[in-house]
Amino acid sequence: MGNMSWEKPKFLTQALANSAASAVLSLVFQGEYSAIKVDGSDGHLVILAPEMDVGDEPDVDKIYPNLAIRPFTLLEVSVGDVAKWKYPFRDIARCKALQLWHQRNDGGSDILPHLLFPGDTAYWGGVFRKGLAVGFSGVDSWHDRMIAGMVADICIAGAYDAWMKSTDRKSGLNFIL
Repeated sequence: MGNMSWEKPKFLTQALANSAASAVLSLVFQGEYSAIKVDGSDGHLVILAPEMDVGDEPDVDKIYPNLAIRPFTLLEVSVGDVAKWKYPFRDIARCKALQLWHQRNDGGSDILPHLLFPGDTAYWGGVFRKGLAVGFSGVDSWHDRMIAGMVADICIAGAYDAWMKSTDRKSGLNFIL
């Protein structure tokens, strides 16, 4: 077996994820729109995206369809004064995202006790959308899920927009460069 070479999504960039996170966190924690404003000023956001092992094998037929997919941390960002946090929001958000990635949490309004392992968090509040696991921890679980969902949706829309405007799409090639 050849060396592993991990390829990340082309149109879902860290800059896009950072922009999405900044917009949502600013709106939620500093915004004046009362339907979204939450109680609290601390929290942590994690975005896990897929990366694929494309290896270095020149003959793709020798490895197809065994191209491994694994999560990578596209973005992590904290809100508030981390040193003064009352709870370990970073670790909880990371655990939420990983449980979502492994499909051991369905993004609903509760945990799945039959899929909890030692070390898992018993909190819910994230989403798994279109291949992205986004976890947030810092406010009530339903607001955590709202924040995660907004960030995921902006990332997905932004990546789609980048694709639609790309030379890859406009060139009509069979495969993305």
